[in-house]
Amino acid sequence: MSTEDPQAPWLRVHPASPFVQGWIAILGLIFIYLQNTRELSFAERFAQERLPMTALIGGGLLLAILLVYFLSWYFTRYRITATHVYVNTGMIFRSQKQARIDKVQSIEIAQPLVARLLGLAELRFDVADGSSSVLRLSYLKKDEAAQLRRQILTLAHGQQPTTAASVESVDTPVPDIEDERQLVRVPPGRLIGSFLLRPGAIIGTLLTITLLVLTIVGVGGFAAGLLPALLGFGGWFYKELNGGWNFTASVTDTGLRVAYGLTDTKQQSVPVRRVQAIEISRPWLWGSLGWYRMQINVLGTGSGDDGSESTTVVLPVGDVHAVAQIMGILLPNLGVAEQREVLLTALEGSGEQRGFTVSPRAARIFSPWAWRVQGFAVTPTTLITRHGRLGRRATFTPHTKVQGTSWRQGPLDRRRALATVRVHSAGGTVLGELEQIDSAVAAEFFEAQAQRASER
Repeated sequence: MSTEDPQAPWLRVHPASPFVQGWIAILGLIFIYLQNTRELSFAERFAQERLPMTALIGGGLLLAILLVYFLSWYFTRYRITATHVYVNTGMIFRSQKQARIDKVQSIEIAQPLVARLLGLAELRFDVADGSSSVLRLSYLKKDEAAQLRRQILTLAHGQQPTTAASVESVDTPVPDIEDERQLVRVPPGRLIGSFLLRPGAIIGTLLTITLLVLTIVGVGGFAAGLLPALLGFGGWFYKELNGGWNFTASVTDTGLRVAYGLTDTKQQSVPVRRVQAIEISRPWLWGSLGWYRMQINVLGTGSGDDGSESTTVVLPVGDVHAVAQIMGILLPNLGVAEQREVLLTALEGSGEQRGFTVSPRAARIFSPWAWRVQGFAVTPTTLITRHGRLGRRATFTPHTKVQGTSWRQGPLDRRRALATVRVHSAGGTVLGELEQIDSAVAAEFFEAQAQRASER
């Protein structure tokens, strides 16, 4: 069947797109030129015989880069038909990527720093076709990218897109396929405070300060480690700050949409049906403030640039109310009548309240403070696990999303009739773990979970 559609012309991306992708090459060329001429004064530069040749070579390289940029832009085209999205790239080695519109799950709008300064945006398509490649459309004006995103999602939902001409003729607003309502917004002060109260940040800060002081007082051997420490800690802090700055979570008709970014901004949709597991954690220094962090395993959405899947953060820091709101969207049915009470028991409770099974007394030697906390609860729809007394971690895994179950029992566990069962799901690193529970209870759960998997 021919895919040609005379109604859908080929279009080009914004002319500044190659510069957004390769601006570092121009800066590198300028840096090299300055490095070769910095020892000369302004007057000497014009008196040197090598200046014309240097300027000629530099100008030629700059023209070559600009020519490559132009050709890259000229040969990059895209087209939207009723059934597919096509993106053609390449000058010598041509490539065409396509995505079926009925398989599009969500479309992320990303703005790296340079693109943001120029008012441009990139569309990243999440396609449920089992492919590890990512279809990207780089770059369009931000308003055009938002309009194109809405048009494609409208087609994906089986509706007819509304054109600007038809809107003007009937004088009706353009329908938004994903009308959203903001649930949570993370204030900058809370975000920065949450970083400073994490154990990793405290250790990194103390280590960096110690190296700095030792370097200033002249203690030998420590100066060499100062720069790597600053780069490592600074890089981690920037990554965390950029991933949580101006963070908002909004509910849409398909699930949850998160937006965040300091220099690089992103809007990412999280379809509810693709959420595989949820983890809510609380570092021990957050306990008195009542703060929690939420991350999920999700198929497709949240993939890395290399196509690999990674855990998606849906709340970098928030209180119990924010956690409950997001849980109500991502996992609305815990299989119990008193859902909020069960959630609070998983986050703050201990013992066998609300149907939890905890570690037996025999586990005290391994977890003297947490054995009454670590445990699990099984509802008709969800497996809930919890760990930790000072720092708390609770996971929620729907039975229909379980990919596998593993059993672990060391020699010391065997002597005390203990075992640990791990429940695996796809799409990230969140792991449900029934830690140091009675081996008979573990065997019963293991068998019941196998039965649930066979009935799916």
